Amino acid sequence: MSKRVSLREFQQELSNRLQLATSRSTINSRLAVRAGNQKWLIDLADISEVIAAPPFASVPLTQSWFLGVTNIRGKLYSVVDLPSYVGIGKVQPYASNRLLITHPRFAINTALFIDQALGLRNLDQMHFESRHTDSKLSADCYRDDQGEHWFSINMATLVTDPAFLTVSV
Repeated sequence: MSKRVSLREFQQELSNRLQLATSRSTINSRLAVRAGNQKWLIDLADISEVIAAPPFASVPLTQSWFLGVTNIRGKLYSVVDLPSYVGIGKVQPYASNRLLITHPRFAINTALFIDQALGLRNLDQMHFESRHTDSKLSADCYRDDQGEHWFSINMATLVTDPAFLTVSV
């Protein structure tokens, strides 16, 4: 005989499976961005928001990658040109430029200036290639099904790096 299941039990089990599947895919979702000529993946938990780049005031006698400060809802944020910091060029000024606001848990008001936000990518659909612990970002490298390389930024490593925190020349 077949096992009978009530509709309520079936719906609850289906709901539990959907929640589990959603949480798994969200855990491995990353914000995909283009900075310079490279593609990057950023953990969604490491940023609080992505905004269009407002005007910022330059600060004299600072590193070339330190673009200045900007006011975002009454708080001052330092603005860092991500590709310039990494040494792969500078962000070109376009309407697609964005600022990635670091999460408040890092206790540093920093915004990373990037060329373009590309949406979400799932690490489960990429192939791990290598770990780069010698880079300024301690970035892992992934390859997608189209053969493109993506670098996953370790935000905690970035925002605690003494070189990143020393903006004066």
